[in-house]
Amino acid sequence: MSRVFLADDLALQRAVVIKVLHPELAAGVNADRFNREVLLSARLQHPHIVPVLTAGDVAGLPYYVMPFVKGDTVRARIALGPMPTAEVADILADVAKALAYAHSEGVVHRDIKPDNILLSGGAATVADFGIAKALSSARAQASDGALTSLGTSLGTPAYMAPEQVAGDPDTDHRADIYSLGCVAYEMLTGQTPFAGKSPQQMLAAQVMEKPVPVNERRKDVPPMLAALVMRCLEKEPSRRPQSASEIASPLEQTGAYLVVPSAPSSNWRRVAIIAASAAFIAAIIGVPIAIRRKAPIAPTSSLNLAVAPFEVLDPQLALWKEGIVDVLSRNLDGAGPIRALSPSVTIKRWDGHAERAAAVAFGKKVGAQLVIYGQLQSSGHDLVNAKLWIVDAERDAQPVEIEVRDSISRMDRVSDSLSFRSLAAIGRMRTIGAARLSSLGSSSLPAIRAFLQGAQYFRRAQWDSATTALVEATNIDSTFGIAYGMLGEAYGWMGSGDPRQWAAMRKAGEQVRPGLSLHDSLTLMSLKHYAHASTMGAARVGEMTQAYRAAAAVVDRYPDDAAAWYSYADMRYHNDRTLNERDARMMFDKAIAADSDFAPAYIHAIELAYRNGPEVGRRYATAYLSRAQSADQRAITQFAMLLADGKLQGDKLAATLDTLSPEVGINALGALRRLPDSAEVVITLLRTAAKRNVPRTRMYLADELGFRGHVAESWRLALETSAYTAAELAILGLVPPDSARLLAPWLQRQNDASFYALPALAATRDTAMLSKVVVKATQLAKSDTSTKQRAALAYFVHAANAYHALAKGDSSAALALFEAFNDSVLSLPIDQFVRARLLERTDPRRALDLLGRMTSTSDILYTARQLERGRIAERINEREQAVDAYAFVVAAWRNADAGPLRDAVKEATAALTRLDSDGRLRANLIATH
Repeated sequence: MSRVFLADDLALQRAVVIKVLHPELAAGVNADRFNREVLLSARLQHPHIVPVLTAGDVAGLPYYVMPFVKGDTVRARIALGPMPTAEVADILADVAKALAYAHSEGVVHRDIKPDNILLSGGAATVADFGIAKALSSARAQASDGALTSLGTSLGTPAYMAPEQVAGDPDTDHRADIYSLGCVAYEMLTGQTPFAGKSPQQMLAAQVMEKPVPVNERRKDVPPMLAALVMRCLEKEPSRRPQSASEIASPLEQTGAYLVVPSAPSSNWRRVAIIAASAAFIAAIIGVPIAIRRKAPIAPTSSLNLAVAPFEVLDPQLALWKEGIVDVLSRNLDGAGPIRALSPSVTIKRWDGHAERAAAVAFGKKVGAQLVIYGQLQSSGHDLVNAKLWIVDAERDAQPVEIEVRDSISRMDRVSDSLSFRSLAAIGRMRTIGAARLSSLGSSSLPAIRAFLQGAQYFRRAQWDSATTALVEATNIDSTFGIAYGMLGEAYGWMGSGDPRQWAAMRKAGEQVRPGLSLHDSLTLMSLKHYAHASTMGAARVGEMTQAYRAAAAVVDRYPDDAAAWYSYADMRYHNDRTLNERDARMMFDKAIAADSDFAPAYIHAIELAYRNGPEVGRRYATAYLSRAQSADQRAITQFAMLLADGKLQGDKLAATLDTLSPEVGINALGALRRLPDSAEVVITLLRTAAKRNVPRTRMYLADELGFRGHVAESWRLALETSAYTAAELAILGLVPPDSARLLAPWLQRQNDASFYALPALAATRDTAMLSKVVVKATQLAKSDTSTKQRAALAYFVHAANAYHALAKGDSSAALALFEAFNDSVLSLPIDQFVRARLLERTDPRRALDLLGRMTSTSDILYTARQLERGRIAERINEREQAVDAYAFVVAAWRNADAGPLRDAVKEATAALTRLDSDGRLRANLIATH
């Protein structure tokens, strides 16, 4: 269609692409009309659309100009070989979003094909929007007849919709959906639906022939994705998705597959793959963040900058010793190639004075080419004299000095002046291009001061003081996004499910705007999606995935930022059902490694560490106590340490409990609930709390009794409190069938207990009841239109079908159904356990992965999972995992009262003798955990 040139835009100093129509094609085109049509398409502004910048003609040759997108086309990607289905889903999501937007603006592409889809920075963008229409319209107005090529006018034969081929004047946006289906087909199978035919034969096939189903050409394509692609390829436009949004919406979510109710006209289930895109994030940072996260790509020409704490020569300016580091770092970060090191890193590692030699040494220590250091002192009445120096530590050149004098009450103006003048100076020292200054997000000095104070309280885990200061900051400046974000995180520690947490995070997400640093923009995007995900429903998965991706982008780009690592780890710890405990603790460890004084990073790490014994937990708890300044948090942690160390027994424990508030005791339980101790102090703690009628403690007691193998009492309490443990005891065969049937009436309850009855019915092989449940649940799911309930109902229907197959003894069908679970929406530990047991013979490594994932409970199933982990790990020669798991079983069930559990302890003990007879491996695991 055109000749393509890479050119330099001299005015804006950027690379652009100029496309010039071939002379033989241009001869039949009305240049003025072509220009007008192209400029109509230029109004499209979307992250996944390559915009048209301008159009015109020279010597009768029409041309148009687009930004240069550095990367490959999908055509080049297909040539490299089969594409992973997750990558295909990512690309489809991006293109579908672009189409949805363009169609809403009345623009149809008419030539979607791999050559027009560009891949850069982990995102897909679509080029040449409106060009086919412009050519067709401009040619139709010319005097000498039809276009030179049918394909140029209507599209490209391999990707043309039947109605395009037929020249239907009513062809609409659904032609683009067909073309996208052709592209998806080719990405998955390596060939177009009618490959091997001549152009004329292809055109005929598009109208007359049905393509070979995707799954027949590539067996590993998930049925859900294959079904979506084949729907796009329907001959009749009315049978395709009716909008690109209908494709993009399910592709907004990630990780597994969601069952969608069948269409009335079809006898097969209509399903869609759920895979999220990170368009906003990928477009900003140029990092490929796919569903299966790839290694981060470092900036090719970054200029690392460290801002050292200023010397403060007046006590009334003390807050700004570290505060100026935060403000200058945020203001300069992301300006062209400048990458400011995390303030927490520079504050912690700086031990020098405001002098050149110390700054140069500091720059080399932290890997910064440029270092800013300075002084603040009062000057006269209510004036501040701010002086900074910028030194090129890499070249050890003479520093550049900048000085600003202003009122102490206008430190915001002082910091802005220092920032702008620093940027100008850096531009003279290094090539930084057309950099633009970011801002902290507030122009109010009182708001900034309150935020800086709140941030200091937050890092010390002083939640009450932090929220007070941050509320003050947001009251002063209602657009202060970062302050809202930190306030939301602080509220999260004030009580489970505090609605103020989500309100603050939503408000933070509303403040993303031009001028913020890249760090803050990504952080606010993450909090926005996290807050939206707090409302359960089908959209939760996509929102949570976007939250993870934005948070991951921050730590990829700023790996030394403790607060960023903590935020990312905390999100996944509470919500990511594919995360295992070791990786969760590793993320908190990264926050601690980045800044060992950042107290919040220790709290969940303590909970994870106690699973490996009191010695491991004590290491984290001791480090936390030396840093946290919250009286409540210190009391909880100290009490947990005393319990874990076995220093409180009998009367001493009772006397101590009498002096503590119930809240301290229950929160200490959070740290110790997976501690496999012989004294079983958690059970004593819960019995005492239950006598005091502390809410929910009897349910917790049922779980903990099961965790430690006390089956009889655990079963009694589980029935009494409708605890999840009851279903686990049933599926593990630890209660008689007649007892397990007592859970059947739970199906009638309008709460989580209805889920617990399904495993119990499967354990008793009650296929008749399960069959009725399947029918009734399916009918309910079809009639309930509540967004909030839809995902849970779909999960319940799927679970009922899976347990029905299990009850019938059809393990293959049961496994297929469990494998199709959307476990990122709602994943019950018992479902993962059953799935792993079904998988372990055919795919033991995947089974091992499932058994190692995080769960929100500590109950009998948790210990049973360790037993299965040990068995599988030993079978596949994963000796370290096997020893870790078997040792846990021996410790947790040493006082078990049920015969099968005592037998399991004997089995695990024998295995440890085989695998670790001298105990060295166990000792090493404790030392390195």
